[in-house]
Amino acid sequence: MVKRKQMAATSPQAVPVLPLRQPSNSKLPGLLRFPILVLSSMIASSAMYSLVSQLGTGDLAGVNKRRDEWWEIAAVLGWKATELGLGWWGEYDGWDLASLTMLSHMPYLYLLTTFYAVRPTTLWIGLLVDVLSTYLPFSLLRDSSPIHRSEPSKGEVANRSILNDLNIMIYTSFLAAAVYGVVIYGSFRTWLPGFLIVHFEGLKDLSGAYEAALPGVTVGFLVSGYAAQSFLFRPALGAKPDAHDMQMAEFDAETATLGQTVWYNIWGYSKRSRTLIKRTATLVLVSVMQTGLRTYITIEGVEPVGAAGWAAMWAAAATLVGTVLWWVGDVEGVSN
Repeated sequence: MVKRKQMAATSPQAVPVLPLRQPSNSKLPGLLRFPILVLSSMIASSAMYSLVSQLGTGDLAGVNKRRDEWWEIAAVLGWKATELGLGWWGEYDGWDLASLTMLSHMPYLYLLTTFYAVRPTTLWIGLLVDVLSTYLPFSLLRDSSPIHRSEPSKGEVANRSILNDLNIMIYTSFLAAAVYGVVIYGSFRTWLPGFLIVHFEGLKDLSGAYEAALPGVTVGFLVSGYAAQSFLFRPALGAKPDAHDMQMAEFDAETATLGQTVWYNIWGYSKRSRTLIKRTATLVLVSVMQTGLRTYITIEGVEPVGAAGWAAMWAAAATLVGTVLWWVGDVEGVSN
């Protein structure tokens, strides 16, 4: 990523301003697209879960608790709509939301397979349903971003040759998986087992924590690593300078007011850094809300503190992944 000094040396005339909103391949009126997105995603999720319940997800019945309170149902549906809204108004495309869904829904299912004796096939079936029920409606209502096209037009994205480099994709995916693996494995070896015993009633097996090995844990997060590089690293690396970069290039510490100096030091980053910061913050927020809410509402015997602690561990992992990927991209020779 370009340093601030390098950014300040960029010529303002050379900074292109790109349109903010991705074009839509839908002919529906703009006001109707988001409600249709929410409705179609919920219908697709319900239909697919009903279908796969006959194909191997019956072991969830012994773990999930009945949702009899109206606020529990409202909270689940409301958060689902909010999650879709973050993607829609955040200008994400189908690939973005699929990656975000993968990363934010994994913690809940990982908990079930590791400590509640739920089969790994159930995890992957559940993730597939969650991802498809968000990706398919998005792909029908909004075109893919140039960032996720295999051959974006020249000038649409920065660092096009790097984005299309298979080796870089593999290395960054593995690096992100390794960060997840280190955080989860470190938690297994320190505070997590005792925390689970205190705040999670009905745990069936803690051997997943005591018998875990770092290589095996890391390999288990390879798909999450790919999703992290797709949602965090790739959009940041392909981000082109915008009007904000032009304003920051004109910053002069000798003539700037106190307010301008404070703003420059807080948010005077390049477009690439700002993209990565905002997407990492989004990932942390969605992971915490999705994991905490779903864990507390759907699993029998989980205390609020337990759900919050489990979610916080994944938030820490997501924050560290974003930081490491920022460090990887902050090298000389990468254009901005």
